[in-house]
Amino acid sequence: MRIKSYYKNSVAAAIREAADELGPEAMLIESRPANAGSRHLGRMEVVFGVMEQGRENRQENPEKSAPETSGRDDLAVELQMLRSQLNDLKKIMQPAPAPTDDSSEVEELLRELVAFGMDPLVVDNLVDTAEEIWRGPLAPTLPSGARHPLRQVVSECLRRKLQVSPALNSSGRGNAAVFVGPPGVGKSTVIAKLAVQQCLSQRRTVRIVSIDTDRVGGHERLRMYAGIMGIGFTAANSFAELRDALHETRGKDYALLDTPGFSAGDSAAANDLAAALEGIDGREVHLVLPASMKCADLATCSDFYSVFKPGRLLFTKLDETASVGSIVSEALRLGKPLSFFSTGQGVPEDLEDARVETLSERLFAGEAALVASAA
Repeated sequence: MRIKSYYKNSVAAAIREAADELGPEAMLIESRPANAGSRHLGRMEVVFGVMEQGRENRQENPEKSAPETSGRDDLAVELQMLRSQLNDLKKIMQPAPAPTDDSSEVEELLRELVAFGMDPLVVDNLVDTAEEIWRGPLAPTLPSGARHPLRQVVSECLRRKLQVSPALNSSGRGNAAVFVGPPGVGKSTVIAKLAVQQCLSQRRTVRIVSIDTDRVGGHERLRMYAGIMGIGFTAANSFAELRDALHETRGKDYALLDTPGFSAGDSAAANDLAAALEGIDGREVHLVLPASMKCADLATCSDFYSVFKPGRLLFTKLDETASVGSIVSEALRLGKPLSFFSTGQGVPEDLEDARVETLSERLFAGEAALVASAA
């Protein structure tokens, strides 16, 4: 029997190659994680065996055997071959030793990241990139004896891939920041926090404009905040009023624009408002999303609000979730910079600049929480 190993990322791929090379008689003997020295060839080592044709022919055609002396010589050769093959089979059939290479680290990391709320496709891409960094000439220097080194490389990978832009544009006067997102995400509260942190505290003039052409009383929350902070406020109930409000704010450093949340059936209204906002020169659009939302729902929501052409992502409700996997997945999927994180209802204190380190630390914090709960 001829024994051969194939190194692939899946058993199915190994079966296809073995069938092409060894023929349909190839038998799958064993599959196991590849060892450290072969890991670069593929994640799995799949072992196949096939009977050698010459031996089968001699068994099928005994009348064609050589004379007795020659037969004894052939038998000795056959026995030697069998001994060698049996030794090979013993090695193959022995239980695989406990993994000491990085393959177990990779598989464990894949499971953890998905469990922490990340999209599986994003996880595969992220871990593949992390492995390339780990094995490449530009690999970061890790502390001697570092535990879970691949996770530290994933953190480095996040620092390289994720973008942050935690500040409002400040190119002279008349800067307009527009905040769009689903109902109940906390846009009004975020605007109040930003008005204090990014404007009043830095001695910049600001006016809040609340746009709501359908909902009765939709302006009242922001009107109350503006009154408490002593800053200007305008309620726009139509696109004509919106144009007038923007004209009034040209002398201010900032205009912070609140927009209504739209449901899936409000696409026509969303398109109309997006078209009206297109006329604002130099606007910056923040898509406000809840950190507690699942990956699939975040993607659906982001795609719906893409009509507003958001340039940054702002996540709220970080205090309501133990996982930030969905934030990381959506930021990587969209390739847009993160601006701010809202961590509670307090105004203005529960708002912080978006930092990759915050996400990286919290991404793997779930493991410690799981260990603590298990104890």
